[in-house]
Amino acid sequence: MALSQGKFVPVAGGMLIKNTEGDLLGAAGVSGNTADNDEIACIAGIGAAGLVVE
Repeated sequence: MALSQGKFVPVAGGMLIKNTEGDLLGAAGVSGNTADNDEIACIAGIGAAGLVVE
């Protein structure tokens, strides 16, 4: 938050990544198509790695 001065813009295509125990590991984002397709691609990639999307 300090680096962005508290300013974030939520957009489709960005997802939180958790392990199967529910621990937050990080985030990932996809860009390059429609917002809906970016989100679908992001969810698929995270799931393929055996992780969970929030």
